[in-house]
This record gives sequence, C-alpha cells and structure tokens, in this order.
Amino acid sequence: MKGLAPLEKETSIHDNVLEFLKKNPKGLTTTEIAKQTKISRKTLEKHLQLLVFENEIYMKSFGPTRVYYPNNRMHYLDFERLNINNKTYWFDIMENEYGNFLLIQEKRKNNGWITQGSVLIPLNKINLFINSLSKILKSKKLKSL
Repeated sequence: MKGLAPLEKETSIHDNVLEFLKKNPKGLTTTEIAKQTKISRKTLEKHLQLLVFENEIYMKSFGPTRVYYPNNRMHYLDFERLNINNKTYWFDIMENEYGNFLLIQEKRKNNGWITQGSVLIPLNKINLFINSLSKILKSKKLKSL
C-alpha cells in the first residue's frame, strides 16, 4: 500500500477487512484476522470498531475473546435512499444470527459513501417502532412543526 494517500490507505484497509470477514462467515478473532491479513493489531481493532459501528459486521464476546462476523444483507429494499438537507439515509434489511433487522444508515458522499451513523430495528418490532414515532409526532411539543 505504499504510495497511497492516507485516506486511500485507510479506505483500502477498511474494505479489505470487510471483504475478508465476508469470506469467513463462521467468524474470526482479532488475532486470526491480524495473522491472515498481516494488518497490525492496533489498525485492525480500529477498523473492526468502525465496521461494527457501521453495522457491516457484529461482534460476540466469549469471555475475553471477541469474534467478528459479517452481517448478511438481504436486498429486499435494494438500498432505498432518502435525501434530506444534504444527508442521505439508506434503508436495507439485514440478517444475522440474532434475527432480521431494518437497517437505517446516514451516509455522506466523500470518495465513496461514508457511514455517519446507523440504527438497527428488529423487524418483528417494526410496528412498535412506528407506533412510537406516531406518538412523538402527535405530542403537543411537535404539533407546531
């Protein structure tokens, strides 16, 4: 990766870690990933944390051992997008061993899409989520909006 600009190098490492985990759906520890990808442990841990934050992967702890798994995306929605005030919100359905989820991510375009934040809503609780939003919108505080 010599000769790459710092941002390009970070993006390349990020993408490589994600692709590596996608090829290993049974999960890998930080040590296993570091050995096989030859990425320093400190750099790897930073990218694993970012990928968990972006809901691209998930982590399970077994005592002091952390195992990382890829999240599987089912493209029922084909990445629906909603643009509001210079922000883009992506909607997708995601599945992992914990169940099926609606994934909502705020992304910004900057040499590719950069995730700014995300939320997972269990599909079996989507009606509860919608009802809660309705209550918020009906509250006296928001009637003036």
